[in-house]
Amino acid sequence: MIAGAFSSTSGKADTVLTTSGDVLYYTSSRQRLPIGSEGTVLTVSGSDLPAWEATGGLSSPLTADLVYNDDVEAQFGTGGSDSAIYHDGSNFYQKVTTGYGIFNGNFTMAAGKCMTNNKATVTIASGVITGSSNTMIVDTEGAASTDSLDSANFTAAGVTGAYFTLSTAEDARDVTVEDQSVSPFFLMDGDFTLDNTQDTIFFNAENGFTHNYEISRSSNA
Repeated sequence: MIAGAFSSTSGKADTVLTTSGDVLYYTSSRQRLPIGSEGTVLTVSGSDLPAWEATGGLSSPLTADLVYNDDVEAQFGTGGSDSAIYHDGSNFYQKVTTGYGIFNGNFTMAAGKCMTNNKATVTIASGVITGSSNTMIVDTEGAASTDSLDSANFTAAGVTGAYFTLSTAEDARDVTVEDQSVSPFFLMDGDFTLDNTQDTIFFNAENGFTHNYEISRSSNA
């Protein structure tokens, strides 16, 4: 029974309820739960009794650990649609839907393990490719048997500063990476032809520069 919900109350309720919005509940006798604050909701407490609890978010700072069960996401952004973090029982995920994942600070691997490799296939267009991954599988324009790669553009936000590897998509399609041809230049020790899928050449698209600096090459014909 809620005080004020009816035109009048009767019996023992009249002696217990004092304020409009009070709730009458029963344990060993009739009890009064005072009206809650604005924005609170009626829940059941750990003692199996009704209670008012806030819904406006967590207090800061937290005074106890906040535990998420497996597959329960901590979501961020308007409506929780921009990003999330969660554990699926085996692995920990950071899911970025809007923008980029940015770490602002030093990073150290606590364990001696590192498995980071993202691969994308791209076709040369007028001698140029646009970098989107740290491993670029390069195909010739029009599936030609040979082609020249004059430039790899890794200047966009989210890829500048990347270390990246190039390889050819097909043994029968040779890609020649040209030294200092078109900006953003490949700065390298002469041209290098990727004439089979096992050949690689490794670059640093140094942040703030419009050049790709060769680090190493491997010819495995």
